[in-house]
Amino acid sequence: MRTSLILLLMLMAGSTPVRLEAEVPALAEHPSSAKPLRILPLGDSITRGSYLPQKNGRASGLPNPEAGGYRKPLQDLLRAEGIAFDFVGGLNYAAFGKDGIVDPLFDADHHGLAGFSNTGILNGGTVPTPQDVLDSLGVKLVSVPGIVEVLKQHPPDVILLLSGANGFNAPARDHLIQTLGKHSQAHLFVSTILPQKPPRTGWEKVDAYNASLPSIVAEQQRKGHQITLVDLHAAITTDDLLPDGVHPTKTGMAKMADVWFAALKQSLQHPAAGK
Repeated sequence: MRTSLILLLMLMAGSTPVRLEAEVPALAEHPSSAKPLRILPLGDSITRGSYLPQKNGRASGLPNPEAGGYRKPLQDLLRAEGIAFDFVGGLNYAAFGKDGIVDPLFDADHHGLAGFSNTGILNGGTVPTPQDVLDSLGVKLVSVPGIVEVLKQHPPDVILLLSGANGFNAPARDHLIQTLGKHSQAHLFVSTILPQKPPRTGWEKVDAYNASLPSIVAEQQRKGHQITLVDLHAAITTDDLLPDGVHPTKTGMAKMADVWFAALKQSLQHPAAGK
C-alpha cells in the first residue's frame, strides 16, 4: 500500500497557489486480505502530536522517535490485533521515525491542525508549521481546505474527532459534527477533550465544554448517523500533561490510544452498538 499526502501550499512570494504532492514511506502490507479501514484523525495539535523536545533542545516537526502523538501507539494496537488500516488526512508531519525519516511501519497521514478551533477545522486555513518542515518542503506556509473538501480528498471509513481545546466553542463543535454527518458516511467517534491545568488559559472551561457534548451526539444518533461518544477525559489526569498544561505526555498519548482502540474494536465486533 502506498499513501500520499496532498497539501495546499501557497508561496508568500506570489499569489498563485502551488499544489505539491509529497510521498511518504509505504505502509507495510498486512497479511490480511481485508480492505484497510480508512481512519481520519481529526483535530488540533493533540491529534498531530506535540513537539516533544529533542536532544538538541529544540522541538521538531520532522519524523523523530518522540513524535506521532497518540497515532503511534494506536497503530501499534491495530497492527497487533490484525486490523488492516490506512490513516488518511491532509498532513503528514510530526511523524514517528528516526533521523528525519518516517518509520516504514508508521502511517503518517492525519488532519491535526495545530492551534485550530472547531471553526478553523470546519473552514480550513493556514496551519502553523515548524520551520524545519517548511524548509524541507521548500515553502513559506501550509494551508488546508475546509472539512467538506478534506472529506472528498481523503474519504474515511472512520473519523476520530478530538477538538475544542482551542476556544471551547460548543456551538461551533456541534456545527462541525453536523457537517461531518451530512457530508460523510464514516463512523464518527467524537471524544471529550482532555483535562487542562495552569498555565493553560481557560482550563476551567473544560468540564462545561465536555458536559455539552452528549446532547449533540444523541441528536445525531436519533437522526440515524453512526456516531459514538468516546471519553478520553476520563482516562487522562493532569499528571499525564506536559508543563504547558494542555498537551499529553507519552504516557498520556498511550492512554489515549487505548481508549480509541477499545472504541474501534467494540464497533468492529458489534457494528450496531456504535450507533
